Amino acid sequence: MKTNRTESTATDVAENLLALATELRASDLHLEPIRGGTAVRVRVDGLLRQIRVLPRELGERVTARLKALAGMDLTDRRTPQDGRFSREQTDVRVSTLPTLRGEALTARLLNGDARPHGAEALGFFGDALALHDRMLRLGNGLVLIAGPSGSGKSTTLYEMLSTLSGESRSVVTLEDPVEYAMDGVSQVPVNGLAGVRFADGMRAVLRQDPDVVAVGEVRDAESARAVHRAAITGRPVFATVHARNAVTLPGRMNDLAVSPGMLAESLRGLVVQRLVRRTCTACGGNGCDDCGGSGLRGRIGAFGCALLADGERFSLSRLREADEMLADSCRALAAQGITTEEEADRVRRSV
Repeated sequence: MKTNRTESTATDVAENLLALATELRASDLHLEPIRGGTAVRVRVDGLLRQIRVLPRELGERVTARLKALAGMDLTDRRTPQDGRFSREQTDVRVSTLPTLRGEALTARLLNGDARPHGAEALGFFGDALALHDRMLRLGNGLVLIAGPSGSGKSTTLYEMLSTLSGESRSVVTLEDPVEYAMDGVSQVPVNGLAGVRFADGMRAVLRQDPDVVAVGEVRDAESARAVHRAAITGRPVFATVHARNAVTLPGRMNDLAVSPGMLAESLRGLVVQRLVRRTCTACGGNGCDDCGGSGLRGRIGAFGCALLADGERFSLSRLREADEMLADSCRALAAQGITTEEEADRVRRSV
């Protein structure tokens, strides 16, 4: 009976933590073994904060419950694992990692209905919006969406693909993993290709006669080269890549085995971005229960863009223009009262 009560408690705690994370608009839920217990933290608007410390045994059982929901191997605590499950409108992507004090778990909460829809809702305006719209009309070449982890790149990619999809276009993606299911888009999970290499998966995608190809993330040499080759076959290719800013992009792609010459051959459009915390509308930035006293609640994108004409190649000055547009976007958000000067400066310094 004691075991059953404990398991029931662990199930209840797991469900309550997921519900609380959703209520707080958290993007991630962390369970981290610490001395004497398990710390529970949530990431809200890009920042982590601790909400509970569970007793060690209960923390381990809650971790096991979330692993079970995600279809993971409960007997294996020494190997990193990945899984996922759904809760109402939220897709929960779970990963575990063995640490010195035990198994750490992170659950990413992906609510498709909560995503902004449309470029302006994301934060595009002015020159960045005009260049964004022109990128969607490209007939060929590579469009890269660049930024650090957690800067909203995937959301921008999905917004672009949503606009591009329709009865008159075939849009096919290669993703690892698929974050959001989209109507009108053929989404291929790379980890579901039964041992097929990324390059072979891309060749299979191209044989489907797509009008638009997208890659969830360029993360290694194989995916980088496959994206480059697809982009020079005469169709538009959209992809995200981890890069601090525009001027470091050539070096980042070179590290991924796409030389500056190759990149110049395929790259047509570039988006660099950050997420900026919004001024809380409930208190006007003074601090309240809705924003946890921070004066900031929710986030909006800040963007810099560059687009090339046929035959034109990216130069360092053009890359700098994209970074400068991103910095100007942060200043404009502060000038409009959408964010604070301090938050705008914090984000600009990261570019």
